[in-house]
Amino acid sequence: MLSLNRYPLRVISHNSRTILSSKRLVSSTSILLQQQAKSTQSKKNKESPLYDTLKRGTKWTISSSIVLVALGLSSISIYLVFSELFSPSGETSTFNRVVSQIEDSKEALKLLGYSDEEIEENNSFKKIRLKAYGQEPSDKWSRNRPVTATKFTGKDGKEHMLMRFFVESESKVGVVQLEAIEENFIQQELLYVSLDVKGSPRFYLIGGPKLSSVQKKYNLLNGGSGFLGVNWGPKKD
Repeated sequence: MLSLNRYPLRVISHNSRTILSSKRLVSSTSILLQQQAKSTQSKKNKESPLYDTLKRGTKWTISSSIVLVALGLSSISIYLVFSELFSPSGETSTFNRVVSQIEDSKEALKLLGYSDEEIEENNSFKKIRLKAYGQEPSDKWSRNRPVTATKFTGKDGKEHMLMRFFVESESKVGVVQLEAIEENFIQQELLYVSLDVKGSPRFYLIGGPKLSSVQKKYNLLNGGSGFLGVNWGPKKD
């Protein structure tokens, strides 16, 4: 009986040693894996600052470039709009200013067929309004038609502008021509402004009878097939 009882104890003891060995193996493997993980994490931590710095620097550079490009485009757009609409030397400002001067000129209004009574009544309460356009209109209201303008740098080093457009009353059409010099961004000088109406001598609102070589070069006085570039008479279908 005693000899039989010893064997189970040996089996139990052997199994215990096996379990302990397995635990030790698992523990050793776990420690090894932890050490490898720590080593890998340590390497990543060493590399991370440089990578993060480069990443942040790249993002900042790209964002800054986009912002600078957007600001540049916005500034150019604002400058172009301001110089065209609000600057005295802009084509639109010059056009509107000269048209207003013609509407306030008694001599110009007489050439365009207005009577003395109508001109006397021309005031802020009953203002005479002319149609003004840069080409023959296809409709009745054509105040905003584009005008013909040429800019060049003169011998004086300043920017000159030649402009030609039409003004129309209820009975007559006139051709307006002018030359302006841009003194600076906010100041413009009109050298001359002339008005030609068929059957009447040329009238100068500003300046005198001077025909420059530049006008001849660009052929501003005779831009069309008719007198002063205007096809007088009824339109042909």
